Amino acid sequence: MKSFSACKGLVAIADGGLRRVLRELLLGVKMHDVEYLSDVEAVTHAYRANPSFDLIISQNDVPTGGSVAIARFIRWKMPPPSNMLPIISLGRDWTQELLVETREAGICEVIAMPTSLMAVQAKLLSAMDGKRPFISITTYRGGCRRRRSSKGYQGPFRRAEDRIAEQLSQAAEKSERRAIRQDLQGERFVPPPPGKAAVVPQRDADTVSRSRADEIEAEEGGDRQTRAVIDKAFVTARLIEQLLARLVTTTGGEGQLALNKAVADAEERLVNLMALVQMRIERHGCSAADVERLRIIRKSVDASAESLLRAQLARLIKSGEDILSGRAGLSFNIGLAMQARMSYAQFLIDIRGGLDMLDNDVKDEVGKAQGIVAQVKEIEAGVMPLPRFDEVHSPHSQDSRRSRPAGR
Repeated sequence: MKSFSACKGLVAIADGGLRRVLRELLLGVKMHDVEYLSDVEAVTHAYRANPSFDLIISQNDVPTGGSVAIARFIRWKMPPPSNMLPIISLGRDWTQELLVETREAGICEVIAMPTSLMAVQAKLLSAMDGKRPFISITTYRGGCRRRRSSKGYQGPFRRAEDRIAEQLSQAAEKSERRAIRQDLQGERFVPPPPGKAAVVPQRDADTVSRSRADEIEAEEGGDRQTRAVIDKAFVTARLIEQLLARLVTTTGGEGQLALNKAVADAEERLVNLMALVQMRIERHGCSAADVERLRIIRKSVDASAESLLRAQLARLIKSGEDILSGRAGLSFNIGLAMQARMSYAQFLIDIRGGLDMLDNDVKDEVGKAQGIVAQVKEIEAGVMPLPRFDEVHSPHSQDSRRSRPAGR
């Protein structure tokens, strides 16, 4: 990364007061080579004429499109590596919708005014350090937005294409470097003359085969363990389809009960496998072929998650209503147990893609279950306090026990 004093910046700000403030801030970090413009058209013209700028800073609502228009021009109209230019957007008024649009346009950092010299310096370092890889796919171009692993959404396709694009780019660079190295060392394979077969020792052939498999894996993306888990998920999804087909033709009560149990077990196994797939994709990525297989079984995953969710909510509501009506007593730590079951229901909701993806009746069941869990925990807190052990072992209580008449 260049020092700030060696960087050449392009600033698009129409507000005179905001421009003066930013000029002072940039001088404070020793960035002197800066060209100031006042609209989007001037920026696009200047960058086409001289794409040697190291950074663009734009007012979020600069005339004729704002910083989003500048980012879309840089990311989609300019060829590599010019489209990888760091872009920062700043402004006084930010809304949630504008922040989302800014992020989706591929802008690296956002500065909310008023700000400080240290904050501007931190944003400049974050935008220009180059640690985040550049992602270029059909729906997004810009720096990788994955700054930390998420503990929320557990869907199996979250940002998989971003990771694939990053790995394919790395694999292409490795292949090019390997080809150059082989040319320099004279290691390129020379085919034998016609009519003669190349003789390769068996040990060397095995080594070449393993190396070739590793190269193919690196070029495709992902790793073998992720692919093995996806294989198991694919087989489990097919097993669920077969069990459901058998369930339609089975008439006996015992047979249907056994098949229903087998379907529930397979659905739970599939959901757990997809959660493991998600974690491995977040860390290692996967190939385009694996993503296509995940798309094929997506309907089965959604159906399994919703089926397990319905069953979990039904059991939760039934046990909660029994407690609230007095048909069942309060077990020790029943509130924590029900909260844990509600957390598992939320996990299934995340697998399904969020609450908005569910039917209205399932949404109603979710709200009802949450209300019942809250009522049970409230009753438990008031009815079942922990024993006062300090009173049991106090000298006063021991004296009172000694003074009691015998036989009482």
